[in-house]
Amino acid sequence: MLNVSYLKQYAVLIAIYNIKQRHGGKRFRSFDHGINGLFLMRISSALAAYLKKIIHMKIINAGLSLLVFAAACQQTGKKQSDHGQVGSDTTSATAAIAENGTYQYLKNGDTISLTIAIDGDKVHGDLNYIWKEKDRNIGHIDGVLKDSILLADYTFSSEGQQSIRQVAFKFGKNRVVEGYGAMEDKGDKMSFVAPDKLMYDEKFVLEKLSQ
Repeated sequence: MLNVSYLKQYAVLIAIYNIKQRHGGKRFRSFDHGINGLFLMRISSALAAYLKKIIHMKIINAGLSLLVFAAACQQTGKKQSDHGQVGSDTTSATAAIAENGTYQYLKNGDTISLTIAIDGDKVHGDLNYIWKEKDRNIGHIDGVLKDSILLADYTFSSEGQQSIRQVAFKFGKNRVVEGYGAMEDKGDKMSFVAPDKLMYDEKFVLEKLSQ
């Protein structure tokens, strides 16, 4: 907007101009040129200041918009990066807990031996139960590892007869514990009724053997 003081000056100049018109004479001619020049100078100055203010505000608004856009892009990139990092950490943690090799329980003449090989989330290996003064179960497993829990089919021989049942093992750092729960006969094997509600008995802890 134009400065109010400029409008007041313009009113004064108009009044002087009207006096000149009424009285006439050359004595006002030079004064008239000065008045007109002063008026144009004031108007030009006011317009220049107004335009400069508009341009300045547009530049500031454009800069703020760019800053907001850049911040939003950075935040989105950070979230995606954090999301990818979380997934990577979870995979690494699982791999660090469940490792290839042999885990063994050995106490009072009883032996439980689990040897596994991990391929992604697939696991296969050997599982043997050698109980003192009891029957032996010798066999192999094939299963899936998820969130440090191995759920597998155990194909084994006992007293010359082959059977299949589900087994579950929970992995910790350099150790593994077997899970127990209600089972039911499903065709050709014994399966857990509720695999997600198993109890893991700390009585038989299998320790990882050093390579």
